[in-house]
Amino acid sequence: MRGASVAYSPLPSPYIVIPMKTATSRPDDFEEDRSRLLALAVSGLATGALAGLVGSAFHFALAAAERWRGAVLDWAHRYPDVGWLAPVLLAAGAAFIARWLVRRYAPEASGSGVQRVEALLRGDAGRLNPAVVPVKFAGGVLALGAGLALGREGPTVQMAAALGEAWARIFKLRPGDHRALLAAGAGAGLAAAFNAPLAGAIFVFEELLRRFELRVAVATLAACSGGLVIMRMLIGDQLVFAVPPFVVELFPGFLLFLGFGVVMGALGVLYSRLVVAGLGLADHMQPMRPELLAALVGGVVGLLAWVAPGAIGGGESLVRTLLGGGHAFVTVASLFAIRLLLGPLCYAPGLPGGLFAPLLVVGAAAGIMFATGVQTLVPGLHLSLVAYAAVGMGALFVAVVGAPVTGIALVVEMTGATTLFIPLLIACASALAVPALLDCRPIYDTLRERDTKRRRAVMTKQMPLAGRPS
Repeated sequence: MRGASVAYSPLPSPYIVIPMKTATSRPDDFEEDRSRLLALAVSGLATGALAGLVGSAFHFALAAAERWRGAVLDWAHRYPDVGWLAPVLLAAGAAFIARWLVRRYAPEASGSGVQRVEALLRGDAGRLNPAVVPVKFAGGVLALGAGLALGREGPTVQMAAALGEAWARIFKLRPGDHRALLAAGAGAGLAAAFNAPLAGAIFVFEELLRRFELRVAVATLAACSGGLVIMRMLIGDQLVFAVPPFVVELFPGFLLFLGFGVVMGALGVLYSRLVVAGLGLADHMQPMRPELLAALVGGVVGLLAWVAPGAIGGGESLVRTLLGGGHAFVTVASLFAIRLLLGPLCYAPGLPGGLFAPLLVVGAAAGIMFATGVQTLVPGLHLSLVAYAAVGMGALFVAVVGAPVTGIALVVEMTGATTLFIPLLIACASALAVPALLDCRPIYDTLRERDTKRRRAVMTKQMPLAGRPS
């Protein structure tokens, strides 16, 4: 801003840096462009509708792939001596093709995609390759359909963001509105993935932008509504996770949630570091083609599908099973251990898939284990395992992603249980504090910085020798 002296709050990233007016600021220095806002809302609705269409198609394609995977496993178990080869080879082949599509046509489609949307909004990356949409769609169906522990929300967010940017480009909207529709598309993608419109809108401001902008708000609210209308017309308006009614005692129930949040905060630090460690290990294996590494991971998942088919996949069906209750502690603990390692392992090769859904399984299992353990130690307590499972999902999300309001809204919208608000607020408070105290940054900040460093390294290698600084 010309002619204005701006002071900034001395908060470190990833916290919001808020410009504060000084005595030399003009009244209009902090006002946003308010022209053509209704036209932007219409573009937001269109972007949301496209996001709803793509998200619904992705949902149906993944459901068909999962049914096909189940049929293959049923057939393979008829031949116990050699049948295990079928899921191993098919999962390895699907992962190989998915990773090849990413490398060949759209390298920015690898991984979740959320961090790449953030980089675009911050001006740290160029325009999204239009090939991201078909590559993310096809690669995501292959990878998730094969049973890898990846989420569908990451691909949906990035595909919807690319559609928003494409809409702005096709209709030659102003540059600022390109950015607004990019963010709006991302929010609509998350909303359509989890039937959570409020969480999708909050996600844009809390995670992607980390501030409020009028034009982005207009586009995002319109996009989230448009995306949900289309999604609910095609898929229906069902809760992602149905939970039975439960009651949380005021004392000591809410104090226990505070302690539970500390545990989930520590678990979030562990999970984040496992994800980063997996990516680092994949980097050290660079002499191996990325497709071969992806095939290796796919083969491991295929073998696990043969031994424990209920432990693989994105995780939504697993969360429903956990919320249904009736599982032995050993079973839940085994699932927790497998999924704690499987999520980072599947994310490491750069396959197109998200982090959200795998987190939910780990958080739900941890919640059940915590509540069961407390009840064993203090037999007089009667804790709701369902409540701790649901709160565990939100608290682990907050510990890993660092977006507490998004996490709380997401869990409440997915379950429809407004009684979770207070337990979530308490648990997420401590779950947010622990990673900060342990100097563990939100996962998308870490992933974005990794991507930025890799892009700069590639650009440096591509510079002609004469153009390099001495």
